[in-house]
Order: sequence, then structure tokens, then C-alpha cells
Amino acid sequence: MNSVIKGSGYCLAYTPGLMLQHGSTIVQERLVNPDGEFLKEMGKHVRSFEDCVAYWPNQVYIGNKTPEEFAKVEFPYFDKKVENAKRYGHFGEIMPENEFLLLAQACDCFEVFYLDKDFVAANKGELAKDPVITEAILARVQEGVENSVIKGFVDAHEAEPLFYEGKLVGCVKRAHDIDVNLSAEVMLENLMNKASSVLAVLHSLKSSNVDPLSIEYVIDCSEEACGDVNQRGGGNFAKAVAEIAGLVNATGADARGCC
Repeated sequence: MNSVIKGSGYCLAYTPGLMLQHGSTIVQERLVNPDGEFLKEMGKHVRSFEDCVAYWPNQVYIGNKTPEEFAKVEFPYFDKKVENAKRYGHFGEIMPENEFLLLAQACDCFEVFYLDKDFVAANKGELAKDPVITEAILARVQEGVENSVIKGFVDAHEAEPLFYEGKLVGCVKRAHDIDVNLSAEVMLENLMNKASSVLAVLHSLKSSNVDPLSIEYVIDCSEEACGDVNQRGGGNFAKAVAEIAGLVNATGADARGCC
């Protein structure tokens, strides 16, 4: 049996709100040194979405610039921008945080992901403009709830907050009262992982022109693992991602990767 690569999807999600609240280094720093300079200064050094798109390595990653062109750029790269940079590339895209949060909410099958109704109303149209986002995915985006509902879950320590441009716009609740494998932190991590995988699959389908209904097996190779107290890591991202991406005839399995 011979295997060939027919397509690929290279996607980045620009999520400064997630990073500043839930990034691993920041979470640890908040525990051991909550009054330190790192936390005070961190927010001042976050790049804008436009700067993220114009960053040379990112443009190479999504296929708008070649490695040969990149080799001519003098290091360091952070202070050099690609002129007229685009968020969409030959291989994929760089999705902004407002759209990514809606995509992540669409990936929630257990009603733990809540978004502010005004935030949804203001941004659903932007997600709809993405050429790989299907009507089926858009239909999964909930109308949202009052901000007071979200704040109530967060204040009761039942959910992890989601911020956009410094404002509380959503939360991810725990999926079980005592199972740490289904805590709000883990559910948030898993849903963001699932959403980014869905986006990559959608771009892979676009670049390959493969009929999603013809795909029979999916293998997920991300770094995360889902499951509960009885099967830690025994869940299945592959089949969960396939369901949202429209690969409804596919089964699959996870093979954990690491960076």
C-alpha cells in the first residue's frame, strides 16, 4: 500500500486574551510571584493582530512567503514586517481571537462554553466570511448569554474566564464537580485544541479538494489528551474533530505528539 500527501493545512490562532489569562508560564507566575514585574509588564509587549500577520515567520508558515525569501531577512525578525501581509495563505490562515472563540464555542458538544450574546452578535458575521467555515459550523454557534451569567460562573469558581480586548466575553465551565480531568482548565485547553485542529482539517480539505464524505479514518497527533478519571487520555480528539469538520463517515484514533 502506498500513501501520498494530497493536501495540508497550516493555521495559527492569534489569541492574546487566552495567553495573558491562561498561558502556562503566566498561570505558574501568578501562583508563585503574583506581584512580580513579569505579570505587570506582560500585557505591554503583546503584538497586535496586524503585527502578527506581518511577522515574517508567520507569512512563511501559511505559504505567502518562501523559505528562500525568508533566508534573506536579517535576524532578529520581530522588527521587520512583510508589506501588504495577508491573513490567508496558500497553506492556511492566521485567525484572529474574536473569530477563534466563536469557532471554539461551535466545537463544544457538552454545553460548557459560554459566550456573551453581544459578543456573538458583533462577531459571528466575521467568522462567516472565512471561506473554510461551513454553514453547519456557523449553525452550531450559540446566540450567547447575558454577561452576568458568565460572571456568575467565574465568580463561583466553576469556570475559566475568556477575555477579548480586556473585556470578559465568555467562560468555559468544568464538566464535572470533582473529576480533575474534567476541570474548567482542562476543558478550556481541550476545546481550544479541538478548534485549532478543526481549522487545520478544513484548510486541508480546501487544498486537497478531497470529498470529506470519502474520508474513512482520522489520526490526531496533537500534544493534548482528553478523558476522565476512568480513562485519562483515553478520549478521542480525532473523531471529535472529524464530526465538527464534516467528516461524518470517519472513525479515528489519537497518537500523541510533542514539540
